[in-house]
Parts: sequence; structure tokens; C-alpha cells
Amino acid sequence: VGFRVGIAGPPGAGKSTFIEALGLHVLSNSPDDDLPWSPPTLSVLSIDPSSTYSGGSILGDKTRMPSLSNHPSAFVRPSPAGDNLGGVAAYTSDVVQLCNAAGYSCCVVETVGVGQSEVEVDNCVDVMVLLVPPGGGDDLQGSKKG
Repeated sequence: VGFRVGIAGPPGAGKSTFIEALGLHVLSNSPDDDLPWSPPTLSVLSIDPSSTYSGGSILGDKTRMPSLSNHPSAFVRPSPAGDNLGGVAAYTSDVVQLCNAAGYSCCVVETVGVGQSEVEVDNCVDVMVLLVPPGGGDDLQGSKKG
């Protein structure tokens, strides 16, 4: 079973940039390293917001991961959120399971830029990472989710 990581944060926090750096680091480990998988493979499911007017989505997060997108051991898939309000697309959990079944050792799910209620990603990953840019609020902000 692969390791599943959710990456959340407000728009512009650097989620895609962080995922590219993390992904390239994971993939640079040799099969002899002390990792629970060998050789490392990575899938990235990047969810982009959809327009409330046209329903379209730019799907631009993949363009922020040029090296990772072209890595032979990585699969990067942008998807529109559609009208789903949980920070992920309606079938993200299913796609995470498919990546797991395909043998990817790590699956990263990048949510749309989230606020305080887009927490659906927590249902399909093992661990969550919240990226907050400087000046993103005080300690109380993190406790509002519950």
C-alpha cells in the first residue's frame, strides 16, 4: 500500500512548488536508501478550482511542476474540482485508490486553495500538510476546524 499525502493551503502559498521539490527529492532516493518502497514512484493529483460561470478550469498546477511532470517515475494529473466544495474533485478518493493499485509508492493530493472548510481530502490520505504563507494568521486560526 502506498503512502498518501494531502497538501492544502490558501491560493498562492506555494503548494505546487513545494510538491515539485518534495517529489523530486523522493524520486532521487536510490533503491538502497531506507525507504519503505523501492524503487520510489510518485503520483500527484492536482485539483484546480472551476469557474462558477463557465465550469471551466485552467489546470495550471502541472505547469508549475515541469521537472516532476517529465520525470519517468512520476505521474502528474491535474483535475477540475467541478462543483464539489470539499477542496478536491468528486472522484479524487477513487483516483487515489487507482494510483495505489497501479503500484505508485507515494500519492500526493494537492487541493484547491483552501480556507477553513475544504477538508474532504482528509478522507483519502494518510497525512495532511498545511502550507501557510507568512502572515497567515495566529495560532487560533488552526484550531477553528475542530
